[in-house]
Amino acid sequence: MCRNYILLNQTENGLLLFLKGCANYQLSYKNLNFSLTKEELKAFKNYLKKINIEYWETEYQNSIYPKKIPIPTLQKNFIILLDRIEIEELLRLLQKEYCSFLRFSDIKNTIIWN
Repeated sequence: MCRNYILLNQTENGLLLFLKGCANYQLSYKNLNFSLTKEELKAFKNYLKKINIEYWETEYQNSIYPKKIPIPTLQKNFIILLDRIEIEELLRLLQKEYCSFLRFSDIKNTIIWN
């Protein structure tokens, strides 16, 4: 990985970096790590936007796996499974505008209103 990078966006579970030396993007989300060109990053973002979340949740409602939304890969024996919240967080991460504001859903502790 290039040592000269720009942090484009960050969420609780991921980072989006631009690597200046090779002009590629590094997307790290949970235990997944992608090295993408500009075109690949755009195609991945467009793919995520077009996913019909309701369809997949209904299609796999009886699945033994808690995550219902499949993301296919070129490797035939490997599919990435995500849930609705992870898809939404990935899309926020891919916005490329760094945002340091916390969202209500980012707060894990119990809120006591007094």
